[in-house]
Amino acid sequence: MSIEMPAAEVHELAALLRGSAADAEEIEVRLHRAPRVDGPLHGPVAAFLESHRAAGRALAGELEWLGTTVGAVADSWLRLDGALLPAHGWSRAE
Repeated sequence: MSIEMPAAEVHELAALLRGSAADAEEIEVRLHRAPRVDGPLHGPVAAFLESHRAAGRALAGELEWLGTTVGAVADSWLRLDGALLPAHGWSRAE
């Protein structure tokens, strides 16, 4: 299977992923603002919120890594194209 996608679109995808990572980083901040629950539910609610904060941190990290990796792929495609295609104004020996 092959997928044809211009490098510019791959760069856009990388930027979208990094933007999503920034959104995911807000998960932890928003959950820290959650109101405190007192009584017998305090422990379970605190554990629930902490697990979701950890999941948000992990998601943000993975999206950032994926965005960086996708961007690097697009850059490598451009470098490969530059190496394979003749420079503008130059002709290839046939």
